[in-house]
Amino acid sequence: MKEYKRTCEDELDWVVVDQLHKATLQMSNNCFEFKKICVGLIGAVLAILVKLNDNQLTHSYFFIPLLICVGFWIADSSAYYFQRKTRSNMNKKLYAIACRNSIENYQYDEIKVSYFGAIFNSSMFLYYSLVFISFIGWGMYLWIYK
Repeated sequence: MKEYKRTCEDELDWVVVDQLHKATLQMSNNCFEFKKICVGLIGAVLAILVKLNDNQLTHSYFFIPLLICVGFWIADSSAYYFQRKTRSNMNKKLYAIACRNSIENYQYDEIKVSYFGAIFNSSMFLYYSLVFISFIGWGMYLWIYK
């Protein structure tokens, strides 16, 4: 097996791959933080609403958490989209390195990136659940109190 010597193009691509990898990890951490902040903020807002509404159940108990959830869902899905886009670019750079060095068995994984896929994927399950709970609770409120 011959020794691998990096060309100038390889060096540049490796630097880009390293930067893309760090960016991907940062975005992944942000997605997790969005979920934690969303749940914490909903809990805090509900506690404040109890005090503001004098312990009376109103539409705000369902509408405001729903708005918070949707806002975080949009932010999280945007971060997820750019995370996938970054991974796709990273794979293209790795494939270019493999092609330049005549690696025959390199398996190129093309990552599909779409806005719809970013909004509706398994990592957004928390938001699905929160929206579902909000609508069920709101529906029960309307059924019982109206």
